[in-house]
Amino acid sequence: MKLPLEELLYLRLGEFLDQLHGRRVPELYRVLLDQVDRAVLRQALERSDGQLTAAASFLGVDRNTLARKVKRLKVRGRT
Repeated sequence: MKLPLEELLYLRLGEFLDQLHGRRVPELYRVLLDQVDRAVLRQALERSDGQLTAAASFLGVDRNTLARKVKRLKVRGRT
């Protein structure tokens, strides 16, 4: 059974939040968005053999925008 991406994220996010056991995380929203961005960028870079131009095209974003995000989030295409 395939679940839409939003439902998969919702379920996994619930598991993650449960693991916090009520602890407060400063700027939780920003932390979560950065984690999602990293995952998206890693996938795009891996699918484009690490080439920023191809990854940007794949995602439909400007190459410079992608390069700034990759640098800010310290993303590498392959681990």
